[in-house]
Amino acid sequence: MLHSSMTSPSSNTLCSEDDVSTLEAHSPRPSSVGGYSAEGDSVITLPIHSSRMLHATRPRTSSVELSGSFTSEVQYRIESASPDTARNVALRMYESLKRHGLREEVGRAFTREIEEVKEGEVNDNGVRRKSEDLMGMEYLLKDGFVSYLRDVAKITPPIPQQVVRFSGIKYSRKLVVPSNGYETFGNKVLGCFVGPFRTLLQRKESTWLHILKGVDGYIMPGSMTLLLGPPGCGKSTLLEILAGRIEETKNSNLQGVVMYNDKYASDIRLSRLIAYISGQLNKHIPFLSVRETLEFARDCTQGLQPENFTPQMRKFFAHALVEGQDPFLEYVLEILSLKNVEHKLTGEAISDIDRQKLTTAELALGTYSVLLYDQPLAGSDLAATYDLVDTIRTISRIQQSSAIMSLTQISQEVFDLFDRIILLGDGHVLFQGHRQDAIPYFSKLGYMKPSHVESAEFLEDIVTGHGLQYLARGATPLVIDELIECYRDSDHYKDISRIAQGNDVKLTYWVESEPGLGLSLKTPSKYNCAVDIEPRKETELVVAKLSTKVGHSGGIESTGRVQIGDVVTAISMNSEEMEYLAMGLQKTQRERASHAYSMLKKARAPIRLQVERYKDEEDGYEAQWEQFQRPFVQTWWKSTKTLINRQIKITKRLHIILKLRLFQALAYTLCVYFLVGLSLEHNGAPFFEYLLLLVLVAYFGSSVFFFLSTISSIQEVGNALAGLLVSILLLFSGFVIYPSNIPTYWKWLIYINPIHWANVSYCRLQFEAYTEPCSNHLGRLPFCDKYPTMTVGKAYLLFFELSENTQRPWLPYAILLGWTIVANLLALLGLKKIEFTGTSQSLPHLKRTPAWRNFRGDTESEFQSMSSNDEHYNTPLYGRAPSARSKMDNGGVEKWIEEFRVDLERSGLGIPVEPVTLLFEDLSFKMHDKERKESTSVFSHVTGYARPRNILALLGGSKSTKEALLKCLAGRVPVNGSFSGNLQANGVKPGATFFRLIGYVEKLDAHQPYLSVRESLQFSAALRLDPAIDATSRRIHVELVLNQLGLMPYSNQLVRSLRDATGKTFEIAKKMTIAVELAANPSILFLEEPISGLDTTGTLIILNTLYRVSESGRAIVATLTHPNARSLSFFNQALIMTQEGQQAYFGPIGSNCSDLVDYFTSIPKAPPYLIRESPVSFVMGALGLGIKTRGTPSLKFAEIYEASSLHEINNKEIGRIKNSMKSRTSRHPSCTYAAPYSRQASLVLLRTQRFLWRNVQYTYGRLTGCIMIGLLMGSLYFQIEYNDTYSVTSRSLYIYMQVILIGVISANNVIPQIGTDRLVYFREKRAGMYLPIFYPVSWAVGEIPYFFIATLAVVGIGNGMAGIGTGSVAEFLMYWLVLFAFTLCVTYFGMMVTFLAPVPTLAACIFVSIVTSLWVSASGVVVTLSEIKFYKWMYWSNPFQFAMNTMTSISFYCDTKACRSECNCPQLPDGSYVWDRLATVRSLNQARIQTDILILSAMCLLFASLAFLFFVVLKHNSTTRV
Repeated sequence: MLHSSMTSPSSNTLCSEDDVSTLEAHSPRPSSVGGYSAEGDSVITLPIHSSRMLHATRPRTSSVELSGSFTSEVQYRIESASPDTARNVALRMYESLKRHGLREEVGRAFTREIEEVKEGEVNDNGVRRKSEDLMGMEYLLKDGFVSYLRDVAKITPPIPQQVVRFSGIKYSRKLVVPSNGYETFGNKVLGCFVGPFRTLLQRKESTWLHILKGVDGYIMPGSMTLLLGPPGCGKSTLLEILAGRIEETKNSNLQGVVMYNDKYASDIRLSRLIAYISGQLNKHIPFLSVRETLEFARDCTQGLQPENFTPQMRKFFAHALVEGQDPFLEYVLEILSLKNVEHKLTGEAISDIDRQKLTTAELALGTYSVLLYDQPLAGSDLAATYDLVDTIRTISRIQQSSAIMSLTQISQEVFDLFDRIILLGDGHVLFQGHRQDAIPYFSKLGYMKPSHVESAEFLEDIVTGHGLQYLARGATPLVIDELIECYRDSDHYKDISRIAQGNDVKLTYWVESEPGLGLSLKTPSKYNCAVDIEPRKETELVVAKLSTKVGHSGGIESTGRVQIGDVVTAISMNSEEMEYLAMGLQKTQRERASHAYSMLKKARAPIRLQVERYKDEEDGYEAQWEQFQRPFVQTWWKSTKTLINRQIKITKRLHIILKLRLFQALAYTLCVYFLVGLSLEHNGAPFFEYLLLLVLVAYFGSSVFFFLSTISSIQEVGNALAGLLVSILLLFSGFVIYPSNIPTYWKWLIYINPIHWANVSYCRLQFEAYTEPCSNHLGRLPFCDKYPTMTVGKAYLLFFELSENTQRPWLPYAILLGWTIVANLLALLGLKKIEFTGTSQSLPHLKRTPAWRNFRGDTESEFQSMSSNDEHYNTPLYGRAPSARSKMDNGGVEKWIEEFRVDLERSGLGIPVEPVTLLFEDLSFKMHDKERKESTSVFSHVTGYARPRNILALLGGSKSTKEALLKCLAGRVPVNGSFSGNLQANGVKPGATFFRLIGYVEKLDAHQPYLSVRESLQFSAALRLDPAIDATSRRIHVELVLNQLGLMPYSNQLVRSLRDATGKTFEIAKKMTIAVELAANPSILFLEEPISGLDTTGTLIILNTLYRVSESGRAIVATLTHPNARSLSFFNQALIMTQEGQQAYFGPIGSNCSDLVDYFTSIPKAPPYLIRESPVSFVMGALGLGIKTRGTPSLKFAEIYEASSLHEINNKEIGRIKNSMKSRTSRHPSCTYAAPYSRQASLVLLRTQRFLWRNVQYTYGRLTGCIMIGLLMGSLYFQIEYNDTYSVTSRSLYIYMQVILIGVISANNVIPQIGTDRLVYFREKRAGMYLPIFYPVSWAVGEIPYFFIATLAVVGIGNGMAGIGTGSVAEFLMYWLVLFAFTLCVTYFGMMVTFLAPVPTLAACIFVSIVTSLWVSASGVVVTLSEIKFYKWMYWSNPFQFAMNTMTSISFYCDTKACRSECNCPQLPDGSYVWDRLATVRSLNQARIQTDILILSAMCLLFASLAFLFFVVLKHNSTTRV
């Protein structure tokens, strides 16, 4: 029973009562370290630690003591508690212990009445249900999911344990430094001409970035490892290397060894053993529900399905199987609290936290041995982080898998869940070891952690150079190199090296205070040295006796199951640092072991052990290992079936689009086939073959576009490739140019073109049915005149060169199927081989501006270094005054710039901040649910104020409560609710003037991606500052804001390059969002979760920034969720709400949150405050909103606050503020917009022009596409002569294809561009920056020059080569301008549809495609005007028709009526004129040219005007101030 955990799943479980009897009846098997026996040895039994705690898992409750003795304080409180309190405490204790698998043991300690209570469960209505009434998974989980997992582990095959060892990991990457900054449309076009010369003459500057510089370590089964360090230290890179996601390339260098057990990482299939998750890739299919997503993950990663359960498993899971439930799936939904959202779609229907839980659930369903998490919970609140980490910890313990996690924000509660810490800095390991040894280790180096500082921020502060604040008196500060050297000299590193670089695979576990565990000194045979001539002596401390207490020897607190004979390689007694016993020579090891053994006799609890044993390869291991080395869990057939089932579910979700597509296909098919009167011979067989042909063509097109999506890094590239490919397929299809007219060098394309063969097959189906002889139509049908002896159908096919497959009718279908298979294989290859990663478009560089250069002068380089260093030193510990910085500056650049700013304000050039006090009284907000016709109170009776130079924190309540309160304080009342109360700023109620006083920093960092940081601030300042402020003052103000927020090094970098919210860039993006609002010089600044998702360093930098902003005279109000004490100490006041949205506190915070703690500890019957507890955790826990402790508080804190003296003091202060406001008058005008309309229009147009100028993927890609189309069409129609009807038809169809390709592509390409810019517009509209109509107008005007150039390229190249429309300069210019007007027309049409449709993709996929298809069909080319019956209105309202008539008339018109005997008008061989033939067939009229141009221009204006109207009027294009 007690052999290695690889032998039996039961080795991973806590001992039950039956296990104890088994232990007593059977002698345990010795470990493989050596043959030991406990009899006759001197054994020391570990003492009991009276304060040993267990973490509760569900529900989150206070930790519970398991020992037999309580402290006098706890015992007194229990004895003096009321019956209700005692009952609640007992039930909470029982629930906590029950979920740790101790239900039976705890039950014996309760009375018989409580024994009866524990056999039931409570339903949602509070009614107790007996266990026999529970069904399915409710019954299996009645004892908690820990007990469930333990029982499951006994009957299911174990996951193969993996000891991960890595040593000497070094990784560096080559970076190319661009010399010309970011790309623009201009330098891309210029690069086409001078690029080759520049490449030859200019050498690329590159540098090697060393990310990891020699990292050693290991990960053990059952353990939780926290990867800690500042951004850029190499955390993500190390995780990717362990996951096998990084390989050595010509631009990267990877060295070192990673081993899984005794095999190199390169020799095994890591995808089956390792689960890697990154918070940046937290994506799911939005059309699947949570349950469906997990079912797919289960089918793909879980090898144990209900259909192949063993009889023992079927018996255990009988309750679930009878209900049709999958026990593995159901328990994952339960433990991660996803049951309430299991049927919601993963797109917009669930929250970000639930989406992160879903990603973790996918991994929990798989059979993974190692779980690697790279910031999986970025942006989540700490309570959700705790829940998730605690769940992963429990699963790792029981399944004996290992987890290594990199997290951004780490509370002390989350930190304490980990077993080991790997602290990285500058690519080196600065500490690696047991979590409880980290703080003592650095205390020996002179860094003392205060009791109220959380461990994670303490460690990161030391790494980032902020450790001076913790330095003990007389201690010497250590730089990063010295910290590395100290670690390499420590016993921690030596023990790590012993395990990581050893030849043998050993399992290492960490055990915490297991009462009754016996230790003894032994002499191992396996470690005996053959050259040692001395007698063997007792050299090792080993486990000689297991704990007889149920629940020990491998519980949740310990990482693994201890066995007799396990070697103790490290020990910690009396809460001291680990002492390592297995290092050095045998003599040293013997001395250390003997010393530890002697110290055990007088040691006090707690005692921590590091035990070790050799990893055995148990029976059946090879078979199990082979199973895990298969590529996939499922066979290829089952995998295909699973994928098809998932696709069917997705298709069902897309029923609206599916129905529209089906309607579009049926309508097109039926209308075309039956209205045109196509063949119905042979009982309609041609019609069904026609349907089959359309299906094959559609499937081929879908496969091709799927392939293009796999090789395209961004949407613009995919659109360009798709446009080019469609052009090739259409041009070489055989119906826009006859095969005989195709140049020899292009003929091969027509024979491999599947669309050509589809066209040939379609024509054969239709025209072979016409068996009437041509002799009946002589003189009427030209093809009958040429082939008088044939039937009409065969003559038509021969005449139009469509008879290639007469003898092989199956050939077109074979070619279509073959190309479809090739396209899918290429898509598969693209998915497998190509992986795109986001890259920064430019590196930071400085660009001087005239206003800044005037006063910065020669100090620019010095300022840069000081600005960057300032972030590292400006970090006060807990108080608000940055004393360290003020001491450091001492007349430096920062002080000089501040003095310069003051001088500017005195001289009238600076922009002073108007001090404004925000007052709010008795605010209440209710949310209305229109479907249920009921209202829910979000918050009620909230009162307080925010003064200048003060920062107010909004805490407590739910996330939605804080968000709603902040929005209401800013005057952005949500539309679906009712708001009441008194809100004013210096006596000004919410309105135009009020909004001019405030700035609102949204949590979403939405900015124009192709503006630089400086330009974004200049845009905001120019539109929101008072119009009386001149341009020079505005520019100086922007530079000062950039300096104030430390953004000067990034001021000329495009925002697009900062959009990847990881590491340092996330912090920069937050700074920029704040800076954009500060550019408007607001008096009050509101912020939504300003430190959410930031690490410790980033949090300090942002909070220091806010402190400096408040010192400039502004009032700041921000929402926070579970901040630590240091973060909250930056704030002056706090407004705390209860779970119900009522006010529980408004008042000062104090140094280290002292005032806050004093208030809550003064409340009678309030929970006690422990000195080592975080003040914020104490307050939130008392309110039932803590990270661990959540529930309904026993006290009514809202009523207590209303009756407190603090409430009276606040009321008096509010009265004084109201009196002072009566005498104030606002100097701000009451107009809605600060800038005049002319400035608004010019700035918005300039901003859009910069977007297009720098969005080279869109504008330059479009130009490249037009050039390619011009070259392709020009070479295809190159100088076709008027030799026959074929030539004339081909030349005329050149214009038809040109209009289709340019028009349709332009209409579709504009849609995604406007869609990406909408979020920015919504933010700017909420800020009231400009009239909404200027946004679509800027797009309409901004596109003009780029279409001007693109159409010139396609006409100049294509028409020049084809000789169409080039008879004179005037003819060429006229042709070009008409194509330009037409392109604008269809682009404005696409823009109009984008603003009309709520979803832009819906507009592109359906409406634009349908309308343009109808326009093309009714343009008078495919179906001539004389043949159009009842839909002639579509012909006369068709921009394609007007463009075709005008451009064809310009190109082919010749005045044949004025011809004499020597006429220059081109003629056909039969003597007829080309223009007369075209004019007759196509109903062309040269006299309509000017009219058609006017109509085309009018349609441009119409579509543009409708686009503007839809944008302004329709609700989905506008958002209220929410």
